[in-house]
Amino acid sequence: MYLMFSTFLLISCGALEEKTKNKVAIEQLLEEFIACKESSDDDRRMCKHYTAEAICKYNGIEDFENSDGTYLEYHDLFIAITDSPNWKFLGEASEQSVLDDAQDLANRGFPVVCIDAQDKHKFAVLIIEGEAQSSKKWGLTCPNSAAFFPSKRPEPYINKTLNYAFKKPKGLEIFVRK
Repeated sequence: MYLMFSTFLLISCGALEEKTKNKVAIEQLLEEFIACKESSDDDRRMCKHYTAEAICKYNGIEDFENSDGTYLEYHDLFIAITDSPNWKFLGEASEQSVLDDAQDLANRGFPVVCIDAQDKHKFAVLIIEGEAQSSKKWGLTCPNSAAFFPSKRPEPYINKTLNYAFKKPKGLEIFVRK
């Protein structure tokens, strides 16, 4: 049994190391997104793919990359995640244990995403490495996050808690890539 667990641990650690070795820094992703928005001021649709691109590049995965090298638009992410056998529903953001697990998994290098399942566009926010912080607005301790809003407002951000992107946790679903 110990040998089997050790083998699993080695394979898991090796897979995690392999998965994260091609990661792009979150600061670089924010710079690239701002450049995209500035170059396409007249056509906001030009950057609608960027949340999917950021999820892929930050986590070193290709889940939302199309065969032609483009990325899914933000409103297609929810279906792509819920239809994928590689992504697992972690729980509702209104549960403290789910928020704690989300931050822990992100800190260990797993891709973690929060999606507003009640919004018609199903906007997604990345849970990123860092420290969770208490939110008086939510009455919960929220994980560190990054958001690349396709509209002019609110501004995109990195290293702010999840409650910065959403007014309340109701309807927010958190997913992790296995």
